[in-house]
Amino acid sequence: MKKLSILAITLLAAGSAIAQQQVVKDVEHMLKESKPDYAAALKAIKPALSDPSTAGTITPWLLAGQAGFGQYDQVFLMESMGNGQNADVKDAAGKAMVDGFEAYMKALSLDSIPDEKGKIKPKKSKEILKAIAEQHPQLRNAGIFMFQAQDFDGALKAWELYTSLPTNPLLSKNPPKALPDTVLGDAYLLQSLAALSENKDAVALSALQKVPASFKNIDVYVYGVEAARRINDSTAMLDFATKGYELFGTENISFIGQLINAKLLAGDYKACHQLVEKAIAATPADNTQMQSQLYDILGYICEQENDMANAEKNYQKSIDLDPSYAKAYFDLGRVIYNTALKADEQTEGKNIDALKNDFLRAAELFEKAYNLDETNMGSVPGILYRLFYRLGAGYENQTTQWKAEAGE
Repeated sequence: MKKLSILAITLLAAGSAIAQQQVVKDVEHMLKESKPDYAAALKAIKPALSDPSTAGTITPWLLAGQAGFGQYDQVFLMESMGNGQNADVKDAAGKAMVDGFEAYMKALSLDSIPDEKGKIKPKKSKEILKAIAEQHPQLRNAGIFMFQAQDFDGALKAWELYTSLPTNPLLSKNPPKALPDTVLGDAYLLQSLAALSENKDAVALSALQKVPASFKNIDVYVYGVEAARRINDSTAMLDFATKGYELFGTENISFIGQLINAKLLAGDYKACHQLVEKAIAATPADNTQMQSQLYDILGYICEQENDMANAEKNYQKSIDLDPSYAKAYFDLGRVIYNTALKADEQTEGKNIDALKNDFLRAAELFEKAYNLDETNMGSVPGILYRLFYRLGAGYENQTTQWKAEAGE
């Protein structure tokens, strides 16, 4: 292979530098036009941001910041005037806004480099700081643009900038206004939603743990429980459940559910009963849906204590309160079925006729649960197939039906 001479390499480098310097000049002209094409300018300046001959100078970064902000402003203005933009356009505008902030932050760092005498003589810092402070509030909306386009990573990035910029040391001379607790809490909640949507569960949990205590929104605790559950952080899950229950009671069943699970794991059944009974007493009588779910939980606690009679009683109470609650039918059917199954196995199938009514009652409950909620009751067909198969002669049609439904 023919080697390039040092002179040739030097000439190539010089040619690249001249080319990128011309790019910078061209973009400057583009942005000075009466109606700048900001998107085109932002695209054109990108090579100059990575080329060594220009990447260490402030001008291309300033131009990238101006172009990014300009592209977002154009789309935001159209939206504000009722001229709805499609998701791709809004997503691109949101990304341009984030790129603009990152470019201005880079420009600011370059404007703060000491000279050969160790002195800092910033020329553009005031202009940069002013632009960042003015546009900072728009980062929330830029994130919404991207979230609506299902660009969850982009939305997360925008909202992280939104919360972090007011305390960024580079902006200490003229930082964006500090966000009030209500706005800050909302921003962290948005971050968590974007992170959960992208399965960045630890990031979501971290954001929610930063929410100010004064920000009262039930979703903080619902998402907190979910994020902690996904990464098996039982301590955080219990913490969010405890605080959520203190603030919102039984507005969401997951709070008391987690508290009861913790007591069940510790074998403290007395505390479980106290929690549920207190919750039932605190839940308005006309909120039959929540009352139903609480009695279903109470039935499960009784099951864990091997008190099947009271388990059945509470599951039936749950059904009576909310006849559309599929889980209660399933739970009652499960207790009746398991009790009959155990008795049948103890007699090696010799007592099947005496237990037939219990099996049929369980089958009726399972089928009701399945009809109410096929999505979450996917195990029912398999259970019914085995149940009717056990009953034997006279139930061949049901056995065949549920075997087919179960795909077995």
